[in-house]
Amino acid sequence: MSPSNEQPLNPSADDAKASNGRYRFQAGKPVDPDDGVHPELRSSAFNDTAATPAVAIPDSPEQLIAMQEKKPERHEKRAEPTSPKVSQVMELIEKLETNAYEDQQIALALVRHLEQFHDNVVEEMQEDSEAKHTQIVSWAIDADRLMRCRMLLESVDLN
Repeated sequence: MSPSNEQPLNPSADDAKASNGRYRFQAGKPVDPDDGVHPELRSSAFNDTAATPAVAIPDSPEQLIAMQEKKPERHEKRAEPTSPKVSQVMELIEKLETNAYEDQQIALALVRHLEQFHDNVVEEMQEDSEAKHTQIVSWAIDADRLMRCRMLLESVDLN
């Protein structure tokens, strides 16, 4: 028999956590039942107190919506102020009254320019022994995204 100050390997029915079915043991010691559980499925997801743990599976669409509303908001990129060059180009595009095909050609030229810039940065970073691998990967992923954007834009048939 184990000493009286240690937890038993099998919890008794009188155990508070056992009464609601929420208990976990690891190496004979009790552990938090919510340890390693996704935050939306934790016992405290529906109420702000963790005193009465219960499985946090919504019983209604309203409860699901309430759970989702507790998520922190995504931080979107803040809009940078428009430079005078960009404003001038945008005004010129509006004044020219281009058709859809010409707009596509302008968009393709811009995307190609960005794609080439990213490809050049990746090449430079690959040659630099000081460059961080994660940065190279990020730039390469963006270059790939731009290439796919260009290919999709090229595939649009406006004739």
